[in-house]
Amino acid sequence: MTKKYELIYVLNGTLRADELKAQMERVHGIVEASGEIVDIVEWGRRRLAYEIQDLREGYYVLVYFNAAPDAPREIERLLRIYDAVLRFLIVVAEGDFVPTRRTLAEEESDEKATEDVDESEVSEVETEDATESESVAEAETEAETEAEVVAEPEEEVVAEAESDEETPVKQNEEVVLEEEPVEEN
Repeated sequence: MTKKYELIYVLNGTLRADELKAQMERVHGIVEASGEIVDIVEWGRRRLAYEIQDLREGYYVLVYFNAAPDAPREIERLLRIYDAVLRFLIVVAEGDFVPTRRTLAEEESDEKATEDVDESEVSEVETEDATESESVAEAETEAETEAEVVAEPEEEVVAEAESDEETPVKQNEEVVLEEEPVEEN
C-alpha cells in the first residue's frame, strides 16, 4: 500500500543555478530510490526567517511523491546525512493543493526586473510620502483648533462670575478650605 507524501527542502540559496540543479538531482535520486515522484515544484529563492549556517537565503523545493509507509524514515535518514540540504520536512499529503511553479529562469528575470527600477516609480513613492506628511500636518492643526474651542467656554464662565460681583474669583487663585476638628470619643 502506498501513500502520498510531500517533501519540502531548503538548499543553499547563494549557489549558482547549475550547482542548485546538481543538488536537486541528488535529492530527487534519494526520493526515487524509495518511491515514485509525482510532481516537483520549485518555489525558488526566499529569505530565511533566521540564519542557518550563516546563510540568509535559501532555495525552496517541494516534491510530491508516492511511497510505502516506511519509506519516509529512510529518506529522512539520507537527507540528514546530505549536507547540502539545510532543512527538510516530510508530511502525508492531503488534498490537491499545489502552489504556483517558479523556475530558475523566471526567478532570474524577476531579479533583473527589480534591478531596472523606473525613476517614475520612485517619484510616485516620494509623492505618496509628501501627501502623508501633509495629511499629518492637517490633523495636528485640527487638534489644536479643537483645543482652543474647549478653552473658550471656560473663559466665559470666569467672565460671568466676575461680572456678578458676588464672589470675585480669579482664574489662578488657590482656594484653601479649613477643616473642622473632629472630636474623638
